[in-house]
Amino acid sequence: MAFSNLKLIVRKTRQDLFKEKRNLLIAMTVILFCFISIVIGFTKYSENFSDIKEYRKETRENWEHRPDKHPHRMAHYGYLVFRIGHPLTIFDTGLDDYLGNVIFLEAHKQNTANLSEAGSSGILVRFGTFSSAFILQTIVPIIIIFLGFGLVVQERENATLKILNVQGASARDILWGKILGLWQFSLLFLLPVVPVVFLAALLSETTTAADILMRLVIIAPSYMIYYFFFSTLTVLISANSKNTSASLISLIGCWLILVIFLPKGIQFTSQNLYPTPSRIAFETQVEKEVLKVGDSHNPNDPHFKHIKDSLLARYHVKTTDELPINYSGLVMKEGEKISSKIYEGNLEKLQIQYKKQQRLGEILGFINPVMAIKNLSMTAAGTDYYAYQNFQKQAEEYRYKLAQNMNDLQIENISNNQPSKGEKSSTVSSEEWKQFPDFKYEFTSLKESIWQQITTLAAVLFWLLICVAMIELSAKHLKLI
Repeated sequence: MAFSNLKLIVRKTRQDLFKEKRNLLIAMTVILFCFISIVIGFTKYSENFSDIKEYRKETRENWEHRPDKHPHRMAHYGYLVFRIGHPLTIFDTGLDDYLGNVIFLEAHKQNTANLSEAGSSGILVRFGTFSSAFILQTIVPIIIIFLGFGLVVQERENATLKILNVQGASARDILWGKILGLWQFSLLFLLPVVPVVFLAALLSETTTAADILMRLVIIAPSYMIYYFFFSTLTVLISANSKNTSASLISLIGCWLILVIFLPKGIQFTSQNLYPTPSRIAFETQVEKEVLKVGDSHNPNDPHFKHIKDSLLARYHVKTTDELPINYSGLVMKEGEKISSKIYEGNLEKLQIQYKKQQRLGEILGFINPVMAIKNLSMTAAGTDYYAYQNFQKQAEEYRYKLAQNMNDLQIENISNNQPSKGEKSSTVSSEEWKQFPDFKYEFTSLKESIWQQITTLAAVLFWLLICVAMIELSAKHLKLI
């Protein structure tokens, strides 16, 4: 390959694209919409963060200011925990709009997250949300197609392709030059957006500059590869089409299949291949299994009767009232342990199904680059399913500690003997509520997220290699006339 010829073709293609006022107008419009989406995203994120801070403070104050109570009542009084999304939600909302951000925690029961954006919005949210990632993933590829569908076929129709060849440019120079020229112009849609996203995320003050920067270091090159794929696809179809009309129709067909139909088809297929139970069916199954092992609220339950007999024998007493520790608290502690173990077992089975769905989407990223960039963009932005799953895990760990802490307070401080009529019921000082720490949600680290989605990263790199192979192969069969 003669690099001087290649440089000339790249420069000529790029300059031709920049020369057209219409192209610059389109680029400015797209960038403007990206900026608008960032401003809207930033405003929405700031409002959510402010609201969550206020609700968290209110929840904590209500918890700490509860009067002296029986600890089991406090365990049922419960606690609300909130999740604030990663600031790069401003760029890519991912699954955050479809998943809840608030969980009510209480004893004996694991509740799911509520108050999602999709739940409070209309049906239009199902078609995707207005974000920079949506524009860069969906709109920019079709613009690349309109800009480049005639790059080679038009030169052939005008007989200038043969002239280029006679002047010393090989088929490889022509294809690489056209693709790189179109790709360089396509970066105009991406490069101004990255620093604005960085500044907006930094202003949110919810994570460090290093964290945002590292995530953008993954996002920006991934989108560059994505645009390189569409530039390659556009120029190669243009090179192999009989005329400009055929080139344009073929490319629009490719865009419809890759961007619209395949992602929806993959989603539908994965849900049918790996079905998951409804929320009611899941909770019913957990309840059934808990009752099989032991019901902590039933004094005649065989599992808990065995515990009672063991305690009476250990302390050499005849009734639970004579025990030096609170028997009900012990039963509740054991019940919590059983129900949590069963819930975690069922949740693990459910998450295996979700992981299979997710894994299918990741593998099909090797068939459709749009799936690959969507998954990688969400992962790097911290808005994927794994980030949500991590929130659920942190919330459940907190709930279990809270419930067992209340059970321990009951075991240590509450008498087995029922108070007489008119006597004050057994309680624990409200100072104990203040001792239990507040819930603090921590973002999933980039390293952990990427490790979970390593297949997606491999799929993006795979498409880069496929593009190079396709260009080299097509260069051998390029028709000049």
